[in-house]
Amino acid sequence: MRLDVGTIAHWRDFTAGHDKYVYILGTNDLGEVLSFTISSQTKYLSLTPHKYEMVEIPHRQTDFLDRPSYIQCFFELTRTHIDAFKVLERNGSINYRGCMPQFIPQILAIATKSVLLAQDDCDSVIAICAPK
Repeated sequence: MRLDVGTIAHWRDFTAGHDKYVYILGTNDLGEVLSFTISSQTKYLSLTPHKYEMVEIPHRQTDFLDRPSYIQCFFELTRTHIDAFKVLERNGSINYRGCMPQFIPQILAIATKSVLLAQDDCDSVIAICAPK
C-alpha cells in the first residue's frame, strides 16, 4: 500500500455508484488516511470562493486523468481509518495510480486561508503537509 504524500488513488464506489480519484495527503496520529477528492467538474471554476480552493492537475499531466482535473480543497477532508483503507485496497476498491507531491504547496496555501473548509480540516491539512 502506498500512502506517500501526493499519492493519487482510484476509489471504486467512493460514494454509492460513483468512482473517484483521491489525492492522499498522508496519515495522521489517529491512524487516518487524509485525502481530497479529484474531480473534472468545471462548474466550480465560476464560483467564488470555490475557484480559489481548487488545485488544477493539468490535462495530460497523467496517463489516467483524461481531462483537466482539480483537487477540491473546499469539501470536507476525507478521513478513512487506515485499517478500513487497507481492506478497501485488498478487495480492489482502491488502486494506486501515481504520485504527484508537487501539488502539496498549493494545497497547504489553500488550507491556511480557506473560507470553505472546516477549521478542523484546515488544521489537519496544515499539520500533515507543513514542512517539518
